[in-house]
Amino acid sequence: MLSERISLKTLTISILVAIGMVSIFLLFVTTIYFRDAALNSQSQSLSRVMEVATQEVMKQTHDQLFNLGSSFQNRAEFRTALEQFYQGKGDTALREALDDPLLKGFVGAAAVDLVKLRAYDLDLKLAAQSEAGIQDLPPNSLLLDQAGQRSGSERLKALGGLWISPATPLYSVLVPVGGLKLTGYLEVVANPTFNLAAVATMTRMPLTIYSPTKKLLYQSEDAASGRGAKTLAVEYTLRAGNWEAAYRLVSLDNVTQLNIDMARTGMIGVLAFITLIGASILIGLLFLHRFVFQPIRNMQSEMERSAQGDLSVTVGQHSLKEFNALAAAFNTMARKVESNIQELQRLSSVDGLTGVNNRRHFDLSLQSEWQRAQRGNQELSLLMLDIDYFKQYNDTYGHLGGDDCLRIVSALLRETLQRTSDIVARYGGEEFAILLPDTPEQGAQFIAYKITAELARLNLPHAASPLGGRVTLSIGCATCRVKPDCPPEALVAAADKALYQAKAMGRDRVVAAMEEIAVKEAKE
Repeated sequence: MLSERISLKTLTISILVAIGMVSIFLLFVTTIYFRDAALNSQSQSLSRVMEVATQEVMKQTHDQLFNLGSSFQNRAEFRTALEQFYQGKGDTALREALDDPLLKGFVGAAAVDLVKLRAYDLDLKLAAQSEAGIQDLPPNSLLLDQAGQRSGSERLKALGGLWISPATPLYSVLVPVGGLKLTGYLEVVANPTFNLAAVATMTRMPLTIYSPTKKLLYQSEDAASGRGAKTLAVEYTLRAGNWEAAYRLVSLDNVTQLNIDMARTGMIGVLAFITLIGASILIGLLFLHRFVFQPIRNMQSEMERSAQGDLSVTVGQHSLKEFNALAAAFNTMARKVESNIQELQRLSSVDGLTGVNNRRHFDLSLQSEWQRAQRGNQELSLLMLDIDYFKQYNDTYGHLGGDDCLRIVSALLRETLQRTSDIVARYGGEEFAILLPDTPEQGAQFIAYKITAELARLNLPHAASPLGGRVTLSIGCATCRVKPDCPPEALVAAADKALYQAKAMGRDRVVAAMEEIAVKEAKE
């Protein structure tokens, strides 16, 4: 019999070799599984990062188009041409007015790829459209249908959305014309591909953008140069308002180091399992159960939690050295993703031009400071500041000069404020807001006059200003001891009213609103 010809030594060695081979095979399978799980988790996390970044870019694009449309519809040339159209004098002047921003540029147009301007009457019938830009561009029927279904005050709100034209995906914003006395609508159309390139900067990953027909629309330089390395493709599909695919965004994440770490871990694991073969089967089984299989299950559970969005999970603590190396690579990746998300959240609260807080951060801070002041029965002050004759400044020094002016003024405001609790924000255009917690009326006025004095000391030239040929500020101050019947909007309204009074009195001055004004505004 065969068993009689095999010695115990040979049988033992054969069993140990078989166990070693099986163990090595299982180790390779486990390594591959963990690699796929790590890459899948990283792909899901980075895809979510891309989604957040893309939605933030589209929101910024919407805001930029809305601001552009709001500024353009206030132009005298456009309003006059629209009135002439309604008076039956033809649409020539209106078409020329709509062509002007595309041919000569306009405030905010540099931040978007403007392709079309259209004017509609109150019944959303096309009055005229720019001849410049994309030719034979059909109407955005989805946006017009949505706008046509609105009634009452809803018609006074801007409406926007991504849609797919025969030429390329476009983004339109329908801006009401005439304010409360609605006289029509202005549609601002832009190619969002220009803005989507910012996703690469936000995510810090190479980016390639394709159309639904797989046509290459944009590719960052690092995307082309990084294809030779070991990369993980991360995709996100941006859909139009009708849920039709509009863009396919593909980013590449370098996983070369991750592959090296996993390969090193696999090799160390093989050596560890071969060493374990010399021990008894019982000790080996106990060791595997205690230091291999149980940690694997824990790591798998922790990775699944991380893949589901809990990035605070730390994978693979108190395990074997080999698995700690794999866990360290995964934890490093998770911390990087978490850091990217935190950076995106920070960017969403900062004004990109001036570096101060944006309107969104101001609104959130006003609510929180209002609640804090209400609990402590404290006074809360607000300064609304507006750069005098800023349009004339842009006309004289150009939009780049206007941007420099905004940066200088915002830096001056930051340097003037001494307390970390004071909040300066760009409220919109050339208007700023400063929130001063626990500050009485005299303190707010002191800061306002200090700001005007510092600005006067800078003596920034403004040749088009009748106020001494330098840049000046009009400031409205409002202070309110927070009460239950006085909402935060009342403080904003009071400060804004004081700012309007300062501008009506000749600008370059500080006007303070009494606390009673804020209470009156709240009750009205």
